[in-house]
Amino acid sequence: MTKVNKYTYLLALLASLVSILSSGVTALAQDDGARAYWNARSGTQMFSFQHLPVNIGASDSKEFAPGQYIYPNSDIDANIFFVTWARHMTLFNRPSVLAVNIVGGSVDVNVNIKAAPEFLPPDITPGTAFSQSSSGFADPNAQLAVNLFGTPRLNSNVDLLNYEPTVSLDVAVMMVFPVGKYKSDKLINMGLNRWFGRVAFPLKWHFGVFSPGYMSSFELIPSVWLFAENSNFVGKKLGNDPLWSLEAHLTHDFAPGLFGSLDMLYQSGFQSKVDGVEVGDELEIGNLGLTLNYQVSGNVMIRTEYSSNVFGSDNLETSIGRLQFIYSWSTANENAKKLMGGN
Repeated sequence: MTKVNKYTYLLALLASLVSILSSGVTALAQDDGARAYWNARSGTQMFSFQHLPVNIGASDSKEFAPGQYIYPNSDIDANIFFVTWARHMTLFNRPSVLAVNIVGGSVDVNVNIKAAPEFLPPDITPGTAFSQSSSGFADPNAQLAVNLFGTPRLNSNVDLLNYEPTVSLDVAVMMVFPVGKYKSDKLINMGLNRWFGRVAFPLKWHFGVFSPGYMSSFELIPSVWLFAENSNFVGKKLGNDPLWSLEAHLTHDFAPGLFGSLDMLYQSGFQSKVDGVEVGDELEIGNLGLTLNYQVSGNVMIRTEYSSNVFGSDNLETSIGRLQFIYSWSTANENAKKLMGGN
C-alpha cells in the first residue's frame, strides 16, 4: 500500500467512525435510538434534525401520559421535530457527551364521549366528544452522558484507531426545562408546565471486528423518569409516579456506512394523580421496531426508524416513525482533509 493510499484509508476510516459514533437524544415519546451512546473522539460535534410522526389510538383506555401524547379514550396524531447539538469531550477523565435538544411540532387529539371528568377542561361537559390541538415549541432538554468504565479517553486519532471496545457502561442525566407552549385551560399542550428529568445507565456490549462494515453490538438502557407536579392542569394539580423504562438494541453493519438494528422499548408506571387522588391506569407499553442508518459521506448520515407496540396494554395502538439527518465533524479530521487535498 502506498503512503498516500494508506493515509487515504486511515482518513476514510476515521471519518466513518466520527460520523457513526454520534450521540442522539430524543424525548419521552421515543427511544434514544441504536448506537446513540457510542463514543467519539473528544472534540467531535454533531447537529441533527429529526421528524417523528406519531399516531396513537387509546380507545377504551384510561392511560394518561402527556409527554408521550397518550390521553384517555382518544385518537392522537402528532408531528414532532427535534433540533439537536451534541459535543463529545473528556470529562472527569472519561469520554463524555453533552447534548441539547430544541423540540417543537403539533399534536391533534380527538377525545370520545367516554372521557373521565377528571381529565376534562372546565368548559367541556362530561360525556361530550371534543377535539383539541396545540402547536409550537415543546419543552427543551439537555443531557450529559459520562462513561463509567469500558472506554478509554479518545483524545486523538491514534486513540480512536486503537479503540477496541468490549463492554462499557455510561451514566446519562437529562433535565427538561418547562418553557414550552402551555395553556392551563387546555388539556392538550406542547409543553408540560413542570420540571422533569431522567437518569439512565446505557450498557453496551460490542462484538465482531470494530471496523466499519463489521461492527455489531447489543445495547441495554435501563432508566427512570422523575416528574415534578404541574400545579395548573386545567385548574387542578397533576402529579405522576416515576416512569420506568427499558430500551434494547441489537445492531449490525451490513456494509461500510450501513447498519441496521432490532429495537425494543418497554415502559411502565407513571400513575397519574389529580389533586392527590389516583385517576386512570398505570402506563404499560412495549414497542418493537427496526432502524436503518446510512452514511452518505464522512460527515452526513440519514437514519430511519419505525416502531409499534406489540405487548403491554391491550387498549393502546401506537406507531412511531423517525427520519433523522445528522451532520458531524471533528476539527482535526477536517484539517487532515485539507492537508490531503493540498490546501
